[in-house]
Formats: sequence, C-alpha cells, structure tokens
Amino acid sequence: MNGFFEKNPAKDPRLWIKRIVLFESSDKREPPIRSIPFHRGLNIVWGVELPDDAGTNDAHPVTLSGHSVGKTTLCRLIRYCLGESTFGNPGAISRIKNAFPEGWVGMELVVDGQEWSVLRRLGRSGNSKAAEKVIVENLFDIDRKENKFSDFIGYLRSTMMSDLRASNPPDSGDRPYEWKHLLAWITRDQEARFQSLHDWRSPRSGSDALKFQKPKEHALYLIRLVLNLVQDKELIVSRMLADADGELSKREAQITELRREPEYRFNEQERALKQILNLPVGAVLNIDDADWTSPLFLKRSELEQAISTIQSDIEKIDRRIAQKRIWLSSYDESRRIFRDAMDATEEATEYPVDEDDTIRKLRTLRGKDCTYGDVPFIECSYVKQRLAEADKIIDLPKKREDWRVASETERRLSILDQQSKDHDNVVALLNELRNKLSRDIAERHGREEELLNSRAQLQRLDYHIKQREMVLDLIEGRIPNTQLLQVTTRATELRKNIEIRKHELETLQQSYGQRLQDIGAIYNSLIKNALSDTYSGKLRMPKGELQFRIEEATGLSGEAVETLALVLADVTAMACSCRGIGCHPRFLLHDSPREADLDRHIYNRYLQAMWTLTNEFGGIREAPFQYIVTTTSRPPEILVAAICLQLEAHPESKMLFGCLLRNPEKVSTADLLETQE
Repeated sequence: MNGFFEKNPAKDPRLWIKRIVLFESSDKREPPIRSIPFHRGLNIVWGVELPDDAGTNDAHPVTLSGHSVGKTTLCRLIRYCLGESTFGNPGAISRIKNAFPEGWVGMELVVDGQEWSVLRRLGRSGNSKAAEKVIVENLFDIDRKENKFSDFIGYLRSTMMSDLRASNPPDSGDRPYEWKHLLAWITRDQEARFQSLHDWRSPRSGSDALKFQKPKEHALYLIRLVLNLVQDKELIVSRMLADADGELSKREAQITELRREPEYRFNEQERALKQILNLPVGAVLNIDDADWTSPLFLKRSELEQAISTIQSDIEKIDRRIAQKRIWLSSYDESRRIFRDAMDATEEATEYPVDEDDTIRKLRTLRGKDCTYGDVPFIECSYVKQRLAEADKIIDLPKKREDWRVASETERRLSILDQQSKDHDNVVALLNELRNKLSRDIAERHGREEELLNSRAQLQRLDYHIKQREMVLDLIEGRIPNTQLLQVTTRATELRKNIEIRKHELETLQQSYGQRLQDIGAIYNSLIKNALSDTYSGKLRMPKGELQFRIEEATGLSGEAVETLALVLADVTAMACSCRGIGCHPRFLLHDSPREADLDRHIYNRYLQAMWTLTNEFGGIREAPFQYIVTTTSRPPEILVAAICLQLEAHPESKMLFGCLLRNPEKVSTADLLETQE
C-alpha cells in the first residue's frame, strides 16, 4: 500500500475562510452590519440559549431562543459564497430580502494557497463579484472586466476536484461529479439531521439538488474517491461491471417485453377476429372451421356466397352491356343512313331549269349598249325578236316542267318529313340505350367494389386466423422464439460476467486492508478522545460500502451512537487529508450536530477533542484544516478561544443581522390598485 499514506503531513488547509461580512447596501460609507473573522482549526459559532427564567422579567422577554438567532443562516451564507445558488429556504430568503433589499454578503477566503474575495447579493438586484488579493469591501468598485466570479467558481472546481481518481461514478454514464457534490458533503444540511453518511441535503432546506442517479452508491463512492480508497484497476472493473449491469437491465426489460409480446399479439388477433365476426369483446371465440355452427364457418360461408353471387351478377351485367353495345352500334348505323337519305332527298327538291346558252347570254347583256345599232341591247330590234321567239319556244314545256317539278317536290318533301321523324325516333332510342348502358356500367363498378370488399374481408379473416395460429404455436412452444432465445442467452452470459466482475471487485476492495487500517486508526483515535478508551471506532467496506461504527463497552447506544459515529467520520476524512491520506479540502462545516440527539456531556467532550486536534496540528494560526461548528450549548471554558461568533436573541442587535427578520407585510388589493394608479 505504498504511496497511499504520505509521511509529510499537510501544512495549510486547501480551503479556509478568513472573514464573512454582511452589508446593508453597496454604500461603502456605511459600516457593515457584521464582520465575522474566522481562524484555522476549530471555529465555534455559539447561539446563546435563553435562561430558564426567560419571560418572568423584562430583562429576558420570551422572543427567540438560541435556535433562531442566525446560526443556520450563517452556514447557508457560507455555502452561498462557495457557489451554492441559494442562501436559505424560501421563507428565510424572503425575510432577508424584506429586511435588506439592497443587502450583500462578502467572504474573504484562501483556495489552494490563493487569496480570493467574493461578494454576492442578498437583495433584489446586483451581480455576484469576485477578485484575487483584494479586501471584500473593494469589490463594490470593480467593473465588469475586473469581475472574476466565474473564474473563482471554476478555480474552486478545478482545485478541489482535480485530485479525484475518477471524475464520475462508474455507472452514471457521462454525468461527472461536480463541486456542489463535494460541497454538499463537507457542509451538510442541518435538516438532514446527520442520519447517514451519504445523506447530505434535505428537500426542506431549499438547497441545490444533487441529482445522483443512485443517491447512496454515488455519494459513498465520492467519499471513497476523496479518501483515495479507489484503485485504477477497480475503476476499470467498476466501469465494466456498470456496463454489464446497464446492458443486463436492458436485456431483462427486452426479455419481459418479448415474453409479453406473443400474448399481446394473440389478444390482438382475437380482438380483430371478434370484430370481423361481430362478436362481443367478452365472447368465447370458436374458430373451428369444421364446426358448422361456429361464427367462423358461418362468416366464411357468408363471404364466399356473397363473392359467388356478386361474380354471377357481374357476368349478367357484362352480357347486358355487350348486348347494348351491339344495339348501340346498330342504331348508330341506322341514324347515319337516315341522315344520308335526308340529305339526298333535300337536295332533290331543288329542280333547276336549263336555258339556251344564246338566250342566257342575251339576258346577261341587259343594261349594255349594242355595238352595231348604238342603242341599249334591250332596245335592239334584233334582240327583242330573238327573245320573243325564245319565249314562245320554251313557254309550254316550261309550264309542263314546272307542274311536274312541283308535284315531285311535294312528294319528296313528304318523304323528307317522314325520314326526319324516323331519324328523331332512332336518336331517341340511341340516347335511351346509352343511358341504360351507363347505368349498367355504374352498377358493374358498384358490384366490383362489393366483390373487392368481400374478398378483402375473407383475406383479413384468413390472415388473422393464420397469425393467431402462429402466435399460439409460439406460446405453446411448437415453434421456437428465436429472438427471445438470443436475448435470454445474452442475459445469462451477462449475469455470469457480472458475478465474475463482482468477485473481482470484492477481491480488489479487500486489498485496501492497510489503507482502511490507516484511516480506521485515525477514526479510532478520534472516538477515544471524544469518549474514552472503553470505546473504539471501526471502519469497514463490505462490497464497496463505507461503514463507520462505534463499538461500545457499556452505556452509549441509540441515536447518540449513530450521530457521533457520523460526525466523527466527516472529521476523520478531514484529518486523513491533514495526514496525507486522500484529497479532502480540509474544510468542514457542521450546523448544530448536537440537535441530532447528542448528549450535552458527550457533545462537550467532542468539542474538546476537536480543540485538542487543532492544537496538535499547530493551533488556530497553523492548523492545516478549518472546522466550523454551530451550537446552542455553552462551550466549556477551555474553548473560549475557539469561539468566533456569539449570537443572542435579546437584544436584537446581537442577532446575526442585528435585527429580527420579519416576513413581508401582505399588500391589500386596495393598496395594489393605489400603487398602480
């Protein structure tokens, strides 16, 4: 175990506070509300309890006790300056903001040998500030460029977390440990009541949530990292174990799902079949195709009969359509013939009368002059004679022809009228035939849709029956579930692998014997100093779980044992870092540990042991740690030098903020309306 216990002890705390200052506003001309100096080693913040006769005289009116003078608020302000996002529960924050709307809290501290000052707002406005090597009052004057608050938080994170062998728990994925996790351990909530080694924050306190995936395991693993109780090989094995655990969880969930899936699929097929067969949900499904009374047989017969009927109907419709198309072609040909006959008859009614070419030419000369007689042609005697002779010649035949033509025309017009009527009849029949053909085609389309629907129902019926049979075979083992078999085989391999890794991990953790013995020796020494030689402290780590226990001879038992074992476990981690074991910040803050059922006598011995530890390491000027503890119990006289702040409820000026913090007055609706006006 060489290298885990350094021979040279630490000389300085890695983190320690020099001063806390409360400001009413940013006006530097006003003195601060309170300036609290701290030193190395043990620092006691004492909230003085009222005397037993409080309330019987005006000197000690019953107002508050040592429990409500500002001890916990001071602890929260320290945590706030160290990077926590809040400085109390909602009620406390509201009262502080109400009393000091422009208030600030400042801190001067040393981080890894580097001096910093921090200033954070308590009131309603203002940005947090930080800078190196300046007093906190001067932070009010720095501008945005000089403000290094984000650098300060980053420096805290990097220095306090850099020496951890791992940046995150082995089974947390990519979620690393943060500074706020370490801060939570070294500054426990009073509301957590010191109940367990891993329980640091309470939901009632309004603190930052830690959000560990596994609160106990991840908290204890961080303590082990700080105590250097984790080897590189264990980190590798732990990650492998975490990966195997994660995959096994997925495989087991998959197995559960795969086992449920056939039953789910079977129920889905039955539901679908009942819907097709129009059966109620709770009905027993009989799918025996040989049973003539079964709904399946009846439904199949119904669908098959419907398909056969529809097919027969479609064939009949097809024959009607074919016949109508033949008639349509015939009627259309008749209509064409009638049309041609009508056109021919209409042309025949126009009977032309031919004239002699000479006469026709003479008639065209009307209006023109004769060349020979120099008179109009119509006055020419020759022309008149010729035209008269012509009229005599053609007059009688023309009249006869006119009679003949008139008689023929009348006959042909009679024929044309009959042909027109016959044509209209054929057109009417043709239109009616076309309408009937359209109705037949529409009826055929409708029957085809019915046929498709019936066939689809029959296909769905057959599909769900087949799927049900396949799933039933799967459930009853007639066919293997290949995917389930593969996943189950992999899960079995993972379980074997996990057992191997766990055994390997236990073997590695057992190798910490010397390291656990060194830490246990410091713990045992603290127990004996705080109690007596009849008690001893034991440290164990079964399966990676740190356990600090007090083994007693007689007398001490119950909650007091658990509380003291826990409080001294925290002190042991700090003391180990002073001895060169681990990377604890060597800063510790305990808020009223006696309130977790520690007896006053035991509590006083405990405080004296912490003072002895301070002096053994060089006193309040040279001790390599800082331990701040609040109490309502009067410290023993030998601890006067350890008291850094004394708070009292009466007068109010002796409270943390120098006054009683009151809740904001409730504003009435009338006041709100008046303010808005």
